[in-house]
Amino acid sequence: MIAAAVADTHGKTESIRKRLALLKPDHILFAGDLYKDGLKIARELHKPCTCVVGNCDIGSRGSQEEILNVSGQKILVVHGHQYGVKRDLNRLYYHGLEMGVDAVVYGHTHHPVCEKINGLWLINPGSPVSPRLSRQGSFALLEIDENGLKPNIILLAQA
Repeated sequence: MIAAAVADTHGKTESIRKRLALLKPDHILFAGDLYKDGLKIARELHKPCTCVVGNCDIGSRGSQEEILNVSGQKILVVHGHQYGVKRDLNRLYYHGLEMGVDAVVYGHTHHPVCEKINGLWLINPGSPVSPRLSRQGSFALLEIDENGLKPNIILLAQA
């Protein structure tokens, strides 16, 4: 299965929706800001979505955390603001360990991250529309099967 991880669209979904329509992922992981954007992208692409709220989703009825179980892999989706990800990833890392997941997909920083620490993937797809520390928007693709996860950050300028 191929999952596309997206976060921090803040109401601007057209560019990422067009890119994902070409790639045809099997599932959308949306790590918040704005929750309704994740639902909209999934609905327009006719794909299932694991979607959470972020700090800008005041009044939204979505969950703050969701776990996707697929092919023996557990992926926690969370926005990350509640774990202080702009300071460091320690709290998020330990929460992932406590939850017994294989990967944590988070947002909030608008900066892409893809690193494996002691067997736990920490994946931030960045923002497709308002990147920080870069001029290029980004998202992530995760290849998921019974052998594990293979995540990659994709820059929107890449072919």
